[in-house]
Amino acid sequence: MGSPKPEQQYYVILDQVLGYLNFSSGNHDPKFLANLNWLFEHLHAQQLQSDQSSEDASKDSSTRKKRKTTLARSNDHVLAFQVGQVLTKRLDQLESENPTFRDATQARMVLDLAFSKTLLAYRKHHRDLLFHQSDQLLFNSLLVGRVLETVLIQERPWDEDQIVKQVLNGLNDYIGHRPIATLESRKIEPYDREWIRPIPIYIREVGAAAGRYQAITEKAIEILNQTDPHILRAAHFDVSKLNELALDPRAFDFDHPINQRPNHHFGQWDEHTIDGSGFFRRFIVHQVTIDALLDRAENCKNDPENQIGYDEAMIEASAVMAGTMLMASGISGAGPGTYDSNTTLSSLLPVIAGYRDQFYRDLLKRLTPDHRKRLEFEALTKYQPFGGVRQDLNAQLAQRRASQLVNCRLASIFARMGYPEAAEEQSQIVPVAAARINCQIDCLLNVASEETTKGNLDEAFATLSKIMSRVKRGIHCGAIVDPWNIIGFDANYSLFPAVENSVRDHRVFDLVDTMDRIFATCSRLWSEAAASDREPMCESIRKEFLEIVNWWRKYAAHEVMSVDAVDADDIFAAAELVADALNLWHKGGAAAGDIEFW
Repeated sequence: MGSPKPEQQYYVILDQVLGYLNFSSGNHDPKFLANLNWLFEHLHAQQLQSDQSSEDASKDSSTRKKRKTTLARSNDHVLAFQVGQVLTKRLDQLESENPTFRDATQARMVLDLAFSKTLLAYRKHHRDLLFHQSDQLLFNSLLVGRVLETVLIQERPWDEDQIVKQVLNGLNDYIGHRPIATLESRKIEPYDREWIRPIPIYIREVGAAAGRYQAITEKAIEILNQTDPHILRAAHFDVSKLNELALDPRAFDFDHPINQRPNHHFGQWDEHTIDGSGFFRRFIVHQVTIDALLDRAENCKNDPENQIGYDEAMIEASAVMAGTMLMASGISGAGPGTYDSNTTLSSLLPVIAGYRDQFYRDLLKRLTPDHRKRLEFEALTKYQPFGGVRQDLNAQLAQRRASQLVNCRLASIFARMGYPEAAEEQSQIVPVAAARINCQIDCLLNVASEETTKGNLDEAFATLSKIMSRVKRGIHCGAIVDPWNIIGFDANYSLFPAVENSVRDHRVFDLVDTMDRIFATCSRLWSEAAASDREPMCESIRKEFLEIVNWWRKYAAHEVMSVDAVDADDIFAAAELVADALNLWHKGGAAAGDIEFW
């Protein structure tokens, strides 16, 4: 018998996916993920065909533009939710037609928990870190598959009030390189909202996820499989141990101290996915790098004057993706035992540069004659193999870094000048959680100062809780440095096991400055309330001020010699003395400019 027709294959795969959801206990099944990936690809093709037909049928350009805008804003246009609707509709049919699905309770609960609850809860849970990402990118076929698997492995009976929280805890399993302080008095752990679920773009025995990154991922894996084993060993990269290749969905923060770690923007092995033999099994790449590579290839396709064809540009993009993964792997190592404290970054860089150049030279020999000839000539002018795409990648990353630093600085300046709309606009240009939250804090501090100046003390006081809420949200999602790192690492940031590979963590000084401004705001507000003899307001401010002081003082920033931080208790005591003195002055005859009181 021949292969089934596309229409028949569509229903066969739907039934197989539903069969897994109804009868499985969540064990990893590559066939299930492959079927789900096929569904996404099939529906995406139908979606493109439908959009094209509708666009051709509409001759009015304004109507086409309006329709595209409507589709872009519609949740139903997201493939993940389309797949959920299709599966639910098919399950309804099978329940009435197929005896095997007479009891489809489990499948129906899984579909509801995954598509109607977990995906939305995931989006809400990471509203600070992933506010810039679209649902279309976040919820690709393989991530939805992981969500469904995570729902299925939860213990029965399922309590719907708790199940989503448990699924999110199981799903969020990646944090990246995050030094954790060790203190005698308490155990320090990363905060709950720092953990995310990277987006799988390749899973072993399944293949690459349908979507924008499919072609470049497939070719990069193919290139790595054909790479000289000596180069792979030097890079500590074993393709057979790559269970999953995933994309970090967080916006890349060029101002974070981790970016002083060489090749960090190219990715890393996940330090928390270790097998029984001590090897890492999941590799994480950064969206900013892959997007830059794809942008060049797509520009070659769309520019009729460009001499580089799209197919050759995609091969070059995939080659550099593979090469950068090897460079990043050289820093991470194959497992936690690869490097000890005697290994330094300066000793690794010459080794990485050596196998990187050998990788590109070997790959150049395997290209078609015409492609190789063009790249060999290019190498003479660019002074390195694959120089065009590599230098374009570096230029794009440098441009994005400069843009982020400029826009973040402008956002801070506008916020402190009292222009919140302009500050928000600048912070939105670069979708980094740290820039956005720090901008909001600056704006709120400015509001509190202005309201205090105007005498609107109630409005100024109400702003204090909003400011502290933003500070704590920033800490809990990793946008602001963990205050325990101040005393735990002496305001340093460890890039590598070697002690000499630590750098000053500028985020510590930013946080100390923010807290100083918060204390100054509280002190001024308290003084104004005392001078106006508003005793209930003074008591409320005192209580709020003391709560902030007690929260901040436990981190002991004032005990660290390298940090210029004043003891919060001293600040509070001074503010209280000033407030009491101003209140006595008011009661003792402040009307006639009475300086004799002082």
